[in-house]
Amino acid sequence: MNKPSLNGKSNHTAVNSPELRESKDNFKIYLNILRMNLIPMTIITLLCILLTIVYVMYAKDIYKSSATIKINRPQGSVLSSSLIPEFQDFITDRYISNEIEVLKSYKIREMVAENLIDTFKIDEDKKKFYYILNHGENEDVTALISVSSLADILSQIVKIDQKRGLDVVDIIVESPAKYEAMLIANLYSKVYQSFSLDLSREELTSLTGYLREEKENKFKDLAVAEGELEDYQKNGGLILLDAQVKNVVENISVLEAQQNAARIELNSKQEEYNSLKSEIERMDPTLVNFLQGKVDELYLTEIQSKIAELESQRDVEASIPNDEKLREKTLAEYNRKIAPLRETLEEKIEVMRSSLFASTPEERRNVAQRLLEAGVGVQSLNTKVNTLSKMLGKYEVQFSKLPTQSIEYAKLERNRKATEKLYLILEEKYQEAKINERIKLGTVLVIAPGVIASKPSKPNRMLIIFMGTLFGIGLSIAFAFARNYFDHTIKSPDEIENRGISVLSWIPAIDELKNKSYQSEFIVANKPKSPPSEAFKALRTRIQYSKLEETPLKTILLTSSVPSEGKTTISINLAGSLAQMEKKVLLLDCDLRKPRVHNVFEIDRFPGLSDYLFSNATLEEITRQTKLENLDVITSGTIPPNPSELLASKQMKDFLEKMKLKYDFIVIDSPPYISVTDAEILFRIADGTILVLKAGSTPSDAFYRTSEKLTSLDPHNFLGVVFNNFSFKSAYGYYYNYYYYYTRPEDKLKAEKPTSSV
Repeated sequence: MNKPSLNGKSNHTAVNSPELRESKDNFKIYLNILRMNLIPMTIITLLCILLTIVYVMYAKDIYKSSATIKINRPQGSVLSSSLIPEFQDFITDRYISNEIEVLKSYKIREMVAENLIDTFKIDEDKKKFYYILNHGENEDVTALISVSSLADILSQIVKIDQKRGLDVVDIIVESPAKYEAMLIANLYSKVYQSFSLDLSREELTSLTGYLREEKENKFKDLAVAEGELEDYQKNGGLILLDAQVKNVVENISVLEAQQNAARIELNSKQEEYNSLKSEIERMDPTLVNFLQGKVDELYLTEIQSKIAELESQRDVEASIPNDEKLREKTLAEYNRKIAPLRETLEEKIEVMRSSLFASTPEERRNVAQRLLEAGVGVQSLNTKVNTLSKMLGKYEVQFSKLPTQSIEYAKLERNRKATEKLYLILEEKYQEAKINERIKLGTVLVIAPGVIASKPSKPNRMLIIFMGTLFGIGLSIAFAFARNYFDHTIKSPDEIENRGISVLSWIPAIDELKNKSYQSEFIVANKPKSPPSEAFKALRTRIQYSKLEETPLKTILLTSSVPSEGKTTISINLAGSLAQMEKKVLLLDCDLRKPRVHNVFEIDRFPGLSDYLFSNATLEEITRQTKLENLDVITSGTIPPNPSELLASKQMKDFLEKMKLKYDFIVIDSPPYISVTDAEILFRIADGTILVLKAGSTPSDAFYRTSEKLTSLDPHNFLGVVFNNFSFKSAYGYYYNYYYYYTRPEDKLKAEKPTSSV
């Protein structure tokens, strides 16, 4: 009940706004579509559920096993020069992504496949394996699968997942064999661990070989230098040098050894820089120029030059004293001067790194960081080489001023000492490289090996059945709306009422017609209290009040758009319901092409209307009484060659006028309107016309074309539409109970009658 508003008006208008009514109407339309397709929808849903149950019954159990690995930061080399500050590299998301791609690579899968097949060969219980035994390739499950085929299968059953925000990766394997799933997960982690270790050692192995080659070359040079010095002494050359000469020779040898070592490191660092530069140029050529400009900034070069100069002087002065305390004091003094310069350099480089990170895309930061460090290293080593060259130049001047007899021996001694010191430097670095290579642990750590699953992970049978049910419901709904979309028939009275066409009544399906006997069509006489009979009574009442004029409605024409709409059944029962009102009614069969009225009443077709119009029979001969009081029938008679001309004749009009004086109502059954012109001729001489359509059968375009034609001819003569074979329950299910309650009172009494106890 609507509550009154403050101004005394009801809120009924607001509640029943056009938008709200339209949404309600749309909802009813959708609901009606579902109701009318309830049976096929139920079948589709049950079929989907049945297929889902069959699938889950025969689906294989899938077991899951996962191994968890941690990818550590790449380790820095112990061979890194102390000339520049080293920055610890870090793993970015791009680095982890690269490692995941390595895990997914064919190389890793091939190695895992080989190990898996080798394990299978030595394992006695072959039932613990599934994919190795050629499942899915052929019927011979005793044959071993090939390595390449197994590698392809691994790409499908192995999933690599990174835990968000962590350097931890899960290797997840699924297999119908629980032991095989665990074995593949563990083999995958171990193979990748070994592969990563070999890859991380590759750089050190290459560097170790390079140092070994340089060391051997310098050892040969040292042997030559010592041999030349020994030959000079044997030939009576100068054997002893004074302290000043020794000091100059010692300093020059130290500087030359440092210069040669710096050049060796410079070559190695330059190769690294060029490699990274090529990689960056493929990504973004402008980034190389930006980084080079940062590295070449003047203040950075000045700081590096000062550090290199102080370190060179420190190494020279520390190599001369024989007193260890004095040597340590010298080193501490220089280190104290170098420390603030290093801090300043680190601050400058940190600023450069921050600027680089702010202007470089995330996927390029790792390579750009390494290129920046390599560039700083190259510049620092160049600065050191240049600084050592300048210092050597000063000592060369002193060396050239030595006494003539000392120069030759000093040159040999200088060469020997410089070569010896360089050889010792290379030997030390070579031994460090060997140690570092042995202790290299790699970047991959297995933190959780795979274990045998205690229960299957797939399939989740209950979930699959639930999803199958949802899919079935969705498919059935889609079927209902698709069927409605492609179905161009009229299914409910609302469809034509929305077009402004009057609906007189709807006639429910007559179950007795399923017996296919003509007599069962006369339902108002056979079962006067049935729902169809009640519907015909409602139709009778509405026809009486459909046309209120001075001249009463006497001749009622029934036609349809297309054949097989049930107009003959409607005509017979409408005439019977009018006769039950104590009215004298004539049922006239004007379908002179395919008449059916005589079959329903089990009487002869002729003589009939056509025979009377041709004066071959009298009115008394063609008029037949029925078992229903007050109802007479005139059949079609002999089928004439020209039905249209006969119905349009003056004799027909005179016949109807004569019958109007004798009967209260004349119900005329006619052919379909679209098929022939007979119905249009009768429409012009009848008092009122009813258009019959069969729910879910009459094409909408044919019906609307017929109704528009009738309306255009004479809108007052077109009484309305009767829905035949209409399922009230499917279209208006909610109201069906009320309809059933009032049209089936005998069933209501049976339901209310108490049952006697035994």
